[in-house]
Amino acid sequence: METKQVDTFQEVIIREYRPKELIVAEADPSDRFYVILKGEVEIYQNNKNIRALKEGDIFGLENFYLNRPYTTSAYSLSPSRIATYPTKLIRDIIYNRPQLTEKILQSVMTQLEQTTEIAEEYIPLENVVDIAELIFHDGDVIIEEGTAGCDIYQLIESEKGLLVTKDGSEVGRITLHGEYFGEISAILKKQRSATVRSLGRSVVKVFSGDNLEAILATYPHLAKVIVDTLAQRLIAANLIIADRNSGVSP
Repeated sequence: METKQVDTFQEVIIREYRPKELIVAEADPSDRFYVILKGEVEIYQNNKNIRALKEGDIFGLENFYLNRPYTTSAYSLSPSRIATYPTKLIRDIIYNRPQLTEKILQSVMTQLEQTTEIAEEYIPLENVVDIAELIFHDGDVIIEEGTAGCDIYQLIESEKGLLVTKDGSEVGRITLHGEYFGEISAILKKQRSATVRSLGRSVVKVFSGDNLEAILATYPHLAKVIVDTLAQRLIAANLIIADRNSGVSP
């Protein structure tokens, strides 16, 4: 069943799906993205299960931002109600609806966290606004695993880069000038998942994520930059999972 959304967005469509019904297929045009109003959705790539999404999640934006057809397929896992938004509304959403923009960011970040956790892949975030500048010396802790924090950081310069450890073991290094880190905990409001230390002297810029909605309202272009870069990270992680995992298509 298909109905028009009672909304200022006249082109938004709400539809109900039966279990195992196809919502969008690989190679479909990326002119729409989807919001799960009720139910669950499974995402597939090359007939392999990538992840499951739930009520409130958004999918399909990553393909639009990279200007390519859909790289995944989506099937309803249970009786579901899905809102379909034309991607041409993205600019209006970013500039006029910070609450919906924050919801989009949270959903993309959750999916990214799930896929990168499995793929064990770190792909840097780029081009986020900066607020302050801090200097760290060799061995200084910038982020400590298990602590609360909502700041997002950008590496400006470093003698030897930044060491990233989890449970005491090295899981990566941050070496690219301009690279961002700490954004997952800031957006999802979760404890820090890793420790980041300076190797040698490092200069880091930081901005506070205390009120993400206010930041998005003040810097609406920031939301597009984050979604754009997260879309690239999400597609890269999807490919890794599809290569590693096997599954059965609906």
